[in-house]
Amino acid sequence: MRLGYFTMPMHPIDRNWTQTVQEDRETIILADKLGFHDAFVGEHLTDRLENVTNSMIFLATLISETKQIKLGTGTSNFSQMHPTLIASNAAMMDHLAKGRFIFGISAGALPTDAEALQNLDKDRQKMFEDSIDVILEIWTREAPYDINLPGNQFKVSTRQTAKFDLGVGCLAKPLQQPCPEIVGTVVAPFSKGVVAMGRRNFHPLSANFLLSKWVKTHWLSKGVLAKGNGELVERAVQIVRLLGSEVATPDEAREILGLGKPA
Repeated sequence: MRLGYFTMPMHPIDRNWTQTVQEDRETIILADKLGFHDAFVGEHLTDRLENVTNSMIFLATLISETKQIKLGTGTSNFSQMHPTLIASNAAMMDHLAKGRFIFGISAGALPTDAEALQNLDKDRQKMFEDSIDVILEIWTREAPYDINLPGNQFKVSTRQTAKFDLGVGCLAKPLQQPCPEIVGTVVAPFSKGVVAMGRRNFHPLSANFLLSKWVKTHWLSKGVLAKGNGELVERAVQIVRLLGSEVATPDEAREILGLGKPA
């Protein structure tokens, strides 16, 4: 079994920020010495309790102070930056860490962050989905990229201004090819998001406050991610039976829900 560490991190709002970020660093340095496999750090812009504002910057300060632990964003909030910037920063982080980097991703859930960035009324889930598509295209295509995916709000190209003979117009690629390990946060039982991650071969990062019985719904047996709704339903049936219950038939379910018999 491999041990991992996740921290939001959380501190009383009256604590000194300089002191708490050093304590958070010391915790991960200790986890590395104790043999932990990975450490994930969260980020928020407008939360005095959870006060790491950029997890990638924070983790970069730990590269030279740790030896084997993998450093993971927990998570990079895609609704807060253009995907070109996220892709470039993550690629550099992967090189700095010499491959000890795990790319944790999410849309970003804190409403006050969204308000401060004038994103409160935007579809942040759509921004997240569009961003990851573009990031993966940046990492697999060559300049000038010409990324213009159907229905995607983000377009990326350097064709108009590139000077390739001078090395201008080329975006960075990560050390780990074709990309670092990518994980996404999952907070809901029977999450639809985990199915989408399974299709992309991403890994779920189950929320630390989720009941253990629901963590099982994020995985199929032998740790294989669900590839579609059918497999997810099949696994849900298995879990219900493991818990000592039986799945209702369609007619029984309609009766339980008060829907009556179909016409």
